[in-house]
Amino acid sequence: MKLPFAVLLLPVLSLVVVSRSSAQNALLVDAPAPSVAAASAQPGDPYSSSAMAVYPVQRPEVKEKAPGLHLLDWSMLGAATALRGLDYTSTEKALTEPQYYHETILPQALVKNKPAFAAFEGGTVAVNYEAYRFLVRHNLRSLARVSQYVYVGAMTFQVAHNYQTLGQKPAQ
Repeated sequence: MKLPFAVLLLPVLSLVVVSRSSAQNALLVDAPAPSVAAASAQPGDPYSSSAMAVYPVQRPEVKEKAPGLHLLDWSMLGAATALRGLDYTSTEKALTEPQYYHETILPQALVKNKPAFAAFEGGTVAVNYEAYRFLVRHNLRSLARVSQYVYVGAMTFQVAHNYQTLGQKPAQ
């Protein structure tokens, strides 16, 4: 079994990173403590040793931005919403010809009630959006995108099949 070159280099690279950080920590531990004269001296003073001066460094305020949705995220959510709308219209069109078509997945009582079916489709869009936001908020954007790719792909296939079937009259 051949291993990729990167897998063989991984232990070496991890040792390099660990050795550098431990060397930096050792230098920081062995650094001389600042004296009162060195701490009060300014870098431009002729009698100060700038190599010995230690100045306090204030940590900058880091404002963490909440993870938001990017353009790709919005485009996938928009595609899923459009596909749900097309699914609704294709199902409604199929119900106008009950002698040829019928719904096989959803209950007939739901599909034949237009307001309930529209609410179902809208609720599906809302749940999809909230689930996507939940995954992004918990730093699982890649999982959210992969699941959205699968969802949009499956819905595209189903809607295309519906419209293709609606365009043909079944053999009698």
